[in-house]
Amino acid sequence: MTTPAKLEPHDLSKLFPPISEEDFGKLAGDIKLNGLHQPIMRYQGKILDGNNRYRACELVKIAPKFADFTGDDAAARNYVISANIHRRHLSPDQRREIIVTLLRADPTQSNRQVADTAKVDHKTVGVVRAGLEAGGEIPHQEKTVGKDGVAQPTKTKRGGKGGKTKGKGGKAITFQEVVDGKTARNARRRRLGPHLWSMQKDFGAGSGNASEKGKAMTST
Repeated sequence: MTTPAKLEPHDLSKLFPPISEEDFGKLAGDIKLNGLHQPIMRYQGKILDGNNRYRACELVKIAPKFADFTGDDAAARNYVISANIHRRHLSPDQRREIIVTLLRADPTQSNRQVADTAKVDHKTVGVVRAGLEAGGEIPHQEKTVGKDGVAQPTKTKRGGKGGKTKGKGGKAITFQEVVDGKTARNARRRRLGPHLWSMQKDFGAGSGNASEKGKAMTST
């Protein structure tokens, strides 16, 4: 009787880190006691979902059960995220990495669609998208596609629909230019702050003196 070849993890399954040793021990104990109830999902001859269950079966000498995923890479990626997002206690950084992976794979997805897959707020996706666009890691999208398959113009805080903020003369400005502009304004405020405070004090003092003079004139 030939021993079946050991299956390797699929690259898409590495979106999530292995579970802790404590959790793995509990999983192995449960499989030993109750058997494997959820099949291990294979894709392209590798394990798409169920690496921990596969290792646990090997450890406790239980024959694993398999199912084969049918679909393309995009569907397989979404399957992995959907199957694991509720099982794991993910840090904010880990959730951000999932958002980055989804946007890099398909930047035409709307923020709400990515948020629904990653189980985060769509505003969080918008912040991550803006950072990737500013760094040139993904292209800016004039339109994005939602779950209904309908393309909608992207929205910006100041530019409304259309994707890019407009400067003087209607010229489109980049995200980085917006950031640089805000930085420059903040710097000017810091430089002018002490002078404005001094002027305010002088003005207040002057107003006070004028008021006193006015009272003196009235009383005389």
